[in-house]
Amino acid sequence: MFQEPKKYTDKDHFFFEAEKELEKVCNAPKDKDGVFKVLELRNGNINLVYIGYSNSGGLFNEIVNGIHYDKNSRKTGWTYQMLKDRTDALDIYWYVTNDKDDQKKEQVEMLKDFVEQTGKLPKWHK
Repeated sequence: MFQEPKKYTDKDHFFFEAEKELEKVCNAPKDKDGVFKVLELRNGNINLVYIGYSNSGGLFNEIVNGIHYDKNSRKTGWTYQMLKDRTDALDIYWYVTNDKDDQKKEQVEMLKDFVEQTGKLPKWHK
């Protein structure tokens, strides 16, 4: 269910727990754009909850300072969300894309694959 973009070689992931600071654990590049997906780890289950992209400010900035659907920055909104949902941790995978327009296209493809498999968007896409 968790489709991996295969064509990108510059990629990694990191874990985020509510008691940590997102900007300290995020290992995404500050000077490169791309796509990212957020997996929720809760009660032994893994669920894809969000697929996002950066287009001019770098992956690090988009992941840390981008806006969560609750209108807070992700560094605050994700912490609140994890506490509310009793989430054990988030596993954030990021991928640097090659061309300027690849990030949005890749996000759409990843979302399309998810919807085809589940019949709905990830829960943080509101």
